[in-house]
Amino acid sequence: MVGALVRKGLVEQVPDRLDQRQKLLRMTAAGSKLWGELPDLAFIHQAAFDGMNDADIATTIRVLRTATERLDKLSRKGTEA
Repeated sequence: MVGALVRKGLVEQVPDRLDQRQKLLRMTAAGSKLWGELPDLAFIHQAAFDGMNDADIATTIRVLRTATERLDKLSRKGTEA
């Protein structure tokens, strides 16, 4: 996903001053312009999550994040030769 944003010129990767192995992401002028043009999508959040308690949402996020990480590891393992 980051690569796509970089290729489109919406973000840039900048080396960290303290740790050159790490890259920081910075929004470009084009990215800032696009961000400013995006509509307010708060209504989607409200429609999807209204009435759910924070603990349930946090549990869902944790479960989905773990499942995504496991699937990502599995897919990377399949591409290693």
